[in-house]
Amino acid sequence: MTASPPRPADPWRRAWRAATGNIPLAVCLFLLALYLLLLAWIPQFSPGGATVDRWRVQTRFGPWTGTLYQLGLFSLARSPAISVLLSLLAFLLLLRGAEQADALRSRIRDRADRRWWTGLFPLLACLGTLILLTGLLIGARWGWREEGLIGPEPPPLSHRAGRTPGLYRTGFGPSLTVRATDAANRPLKLQQTAREATQTELALYLTPSAPESAFAIPESGLVVRLGVRGDLSAQSPILVEVFRAPSGERVQETTMEQSPFRLTVDGIVLEIVREPYPLMAAVYDPGWGLKWVGLTLGAIGLVGTLRPGWRKERIPGLLLFVLTLLVAGLTGYSLATRGAMGALPFQLEVSALWLVGLGVWLIRQKEG
Repeated sequence: MTASPPRPADPWRRAWRAATGNIPLAVCLFLLALYLLLLAWIPQFSPGGATVDRWRVQTRFGPWTGTLYQLGLFSLARSPAISVLLSLLAFLLLLRGAEQADALRSRIRDRADRRWWTGLFPLLACLGTLILLTGLLIGARWGWREEGLIGPEPPPLSHRAGRTPGLYRTGFGPSLTVRATDAANRPLKLQQTAREATQTELALYLTPSAPESAFAIPESGLVVRLGVRGDLSAQSPILVEVFRAPSGERVQETTMEQSPFRLTVDGIVLEIVREPYPLMAAVYDPGWGLKWVGLTLGAIGLVGTLRPGWRKERIPGLLLFVLTLLVAGLTGYSLATRGAMGALPFQLEVSALWLVGLGVWLIRQKEG
């Protein structure tokens, strides 16, 4: 009797096994980790970014600045790359979730398997992440966010009629109260623009979109420019430049680090007092609830999936477990207090480290 040749493997089944395996998902996680690191290390500019910020970038990156611009790394936050990566992640998780659901159904039917409920955790991890991605998509498509608002009063967003934005404090910026006196200690008039009336005291707010401000002292023929050095915060050093009008000759340049600050130029005493003011963000996010549901279910699923690995991997498994809890906690806190995911300091770097660890764990599971 002649043996029949083995039947060729079904290409669709091979493709399904490859797509639901750990390697494609791990590669996707590595790419997302790289994206987050680039986002954290390279400043991102809005289309109308301030000139002073671009000058700081030129100083920081030197001859590499032009190359980074050509690669689009300064506008990475608006790049379609993240949409492609998240779409690929959603596709892989959808297939993986279907595979996990089928496996769970088989375990439930097997009455001898008393620990069938452990199969719920991988399924929850997939479903939670898919719900989270759905919330991100809805928020990006139909939501909006306006940064750099001065609080604490809600901003007059009349063009958002019918929608009530949530207000979140994102940090603090420097407000500067400016006065000038002559040699006889008499107050001098100050003027920001030619259209504005002169006054003896000016209140200036330096914001992320306008980190510089200027005013004139008409009686003395001097113009003063104030600008933030470095990242904007309530305690940022302030560059103070004094020019003579109309020649534009620079008379004095110094840095304000303490408050109150006094500077004498041509017998004119300039006094600047710094006070912090809250920086606010107005957010309308119709996907906010889905983000919370997805984050909660995904965290429960991942924690339940990783927990059995403690005894096998010990220190690496425990570190990944703790890192998962840390990332979930930081994400929830950021979403509740800032209205955005990844808005806390070093959160992007921690999330990237977690993604790399999760990808390595998946590969080791594949090898095992």
